[in-house]
Formats: sequence, structure tokens, C-alpha cells
Amino acid sequence: MSSLDNVSVALTFHEAWAERNPDRGAAVIADDCDFVDVPMGEIQREPEGYRHDYERWRTAFPDGTVEITDVIAEGDWVVVEFTNSGTNTGPLRTAIGDFPPTNRKIEVPYCSVMQIKNGKVISGRDYYDVNTILHQLGLVS
Repeated sequence: MSSLDNVSVALTFHEAWAERNPDRGAAVIADDCDFVDVPMGEIQREPEGYRHDYERWRTAFPDGTVEITDVIAEGDWVVVEFTNSGTNTGPLRTAIGDFPPTNRKIEVPYCSVMQIKNGKVISGRDYYDVNTILHQLGLVS
């Protein structure tokens, strides 16, 4: 596939979050994909892992949005910079612990590095500053 086709797959993955459509996002995840949430040290495996991660963040931030700010592609690799924002009105479950809702808003820059082959994400890594999230939620000073 071309870099342009791979960009389309990566955009589908991220736009599905904004559309609140986990099935659309899961459809572009390979059955053997490992997607690493680097700051949390978590690995979402396969399309089901994507759905689990989606539901976890949607529970914590039901009004959450994704704004894509930049896309860079080369061969099988696509990097997507974006901003996640939303209000924490539900529990946030993470590898570092569970946090009750704070009713505070966050706006956090993210970066996804994705490897795409044959129209599917075969691996990926998300990078962001977890301390920024905790600070904006009032959980650390």
C-alpha cells in the first residue's frame, strides 16, 4: 500500500475516537496487533484491546474529542500528532491506579507512531505526558 493509503488507515483509527465509533476503529486493527501506551506501560492487543481502551477512556471522558494536528508518513509508518480533550465525569482506570471523576477538563497533546501493512495497524505506540493529565485533573500539584 502507498503512504497515502496508510495515512487513510491511521486517520480512520483516530477519527473513530472522535466519532464515538469503536467498531470503525477496531476494523483497521490487525488480529495480531500490539499497541503500546508508553506512559502507562500498557499494551492493547488485537481489535478487542482497542475496544477496551476506547471504552475505558470514553467512560472517563464521555465528551472527549480528538483533534488531529499533523500527520507524517513514510512507507509502512505513520505518525499522527493530535490533541485529546474532555471533561473527566467518569472513573479513570489505568495501570497506575483507578481515579474517581474530578469533573475537570483536560487538553493533552499526543503522538501515535503506527506501522501499517495491508490496510491494518500491525503495531503502534502512543506517547503523551501522563503528568500533564494528572495535573490538569488536580490529582498532583
